[in-house]
Amino acid sequence: MSTKHWSAAVFFAAVAAALAGLRADEPGQLKWQTNLNEAHRLSMESHKPMLLVFGAEWCHFCKKLERTTLTNEELARYIDANFIPVHIDADEQKRVAEILEVKSLPCTVVLSPEADLLTRFNGFKQASAFYDELVKAKQLHTSSVQMASRSVPGGVSRP
Repeated sequence: MSTKHWSAAVFFAAVAAALAGLRADEPGQLKWQTNLNEAHRLSMESHKPMLLVFGAEWCHFCKKLERTTLTNEELARYIDANFIPVHIDADEQKRVAEILEVKSLPCTVVLSPEADLLTRFNGFKQASAFYDELVKAKQLHTSSVQMASRSVPGGVSRP
């Protein structure tokens, strides 16, 4: 699939069975969610996008991302303030990785509360580069929310 938008109902129905529980260990200082359905609920309530970080036990650069980038205190504070973080083991949650078209690890996917794809980036990044990518995703989410708030039923936009 190459579409940027995901139907929240289809997405969460398709992965619910595969997500009885995610990794419980918490890399870094982030408040990782352990259940994608719970993360989605929190995302909808808080209006924060979901930050999905895909990794695997065997993946050297995934471990490096967890050990260095995601333990950066400033980055962790920014993530916790602006996103609902979910850490996903791509080997254990193959269906989720397939649905979100994860082709290499580590892979970071940011979804709006409505499960629209805001960004996807692959590979290890230093904290500053990771932060830059998240700022772009947050700006895209903010502009999408602003556009939606100017719309009225029937597809007519307010001036």
